[in-house]
Amino acid sequence: MSENIALETAEKTENKFPSIEFLSTLKKKEESERISLLAEMDAKGLLLAPGETLDSFIKRLIREKENIDKLNKELEENSEAEPLIGLKLKSSWEIPEEIMEEGFAETENHYAFKANWVPGFFPASGLGVLWGGCSISSTEETPTLFIIRSSFRNKDKYFIYSRKELISHELCHAVRVPIGDMTYEEHFAYALSSSALRRYTGNCFKSEKDAIFFLLPLFFLLLIQFMRISYTPNLPAWPFWILAFVWPAFLIFVNMRERKQYFKAEKNLKNAGFTNPSAVLFRCNTKEIEDFAKCGNHEETEKNLAEKRNSDLRWKVIFHRFMQKSITAE
Repeated sequence: MSENIALETAEKTENKFPSIEFLSTLKKKEESERISLLAEMDAKGLLLAPGETLDSFIKRLIREKENIDKLNKELEENSEAEPLIGLKLKSSWEIPEEIMEEGFAETENHYAFKANWVPGFFPASGLGVLWGGCSISSTEETPTLFIIRSSFRNKDKYFIYSRKELISHELCHAVRVPIGDMTYEEHFAYALSSSALRRYTGNCFKSEKDAIFFLLPLFFLLLIQFMRISYTPNLPAWPFWILAFVWPAFLIFVNMRERKQYFKAEKNLKNAGFTNPSAVLFRCNTKEIEDFAKCGNHEETEKNLAEKRNSDLRWKVIFHRFMQKSITAE
């Protein structure tokens, strides 16, 4: 029985995540073949981290595969698993392939990856009325995965959310974990939204702190208005109105500055010959995006790119995938 389960688990991940045997042989390949294989893995959403060596990349992916296989085995044997304390999943909650394809189409189109190895689930209950979904980052014993609210099992719309948008959104978070960068994290995820408002403002809220500082003054403003009506009509409300606008104004200002910086970097990369600059920047950290935005001319961009290509395996893969072949040949 256990042998059959192991076989089913292996077949489930076949053609989705590279085998341990394949990963172990990467170092033996010639450099040109190795870069081509790494580019194929990049297209699956298995990104190299900034400055990561081939050895550490292989080690990280072997651990990821072992954790995914462990999760699949538990789901096959027990029909349920608990990858994190308090996060219980059932095999019947796994998102079907045909629904996952909705999100894959978006990530392939915008960022040139199809991460069909990332497990996705419909939990039995959400985390609140406004909750749509979340991704779980890989750890030593936990695989990368994501969950979206169970309402999307039978319909593709809920409140302001669409199923396609949420799946692609969480896949972006799951795939960008190795980049280790938060400044533009929500920018990339919300760029796939059908809503112009969410595309523009999504990156305003990068952490819980941003949301708390946004909501707390509004709460105090409501409290003051209640006190004015019920107890002290002369209590001044204008200081709280100012507070209620200070943090949102700050978030919008920072967002505007970062968007301007991002699109300047995108323009410079496009002029340098990259066929999909947004996909390239998706694989960059904040420092790299800032560096590209600061380039005042084509020569500065070329020098910046040459330095990165010569010092980082990740950039060799990026060049292989996204630089126009005619320019690369030169």
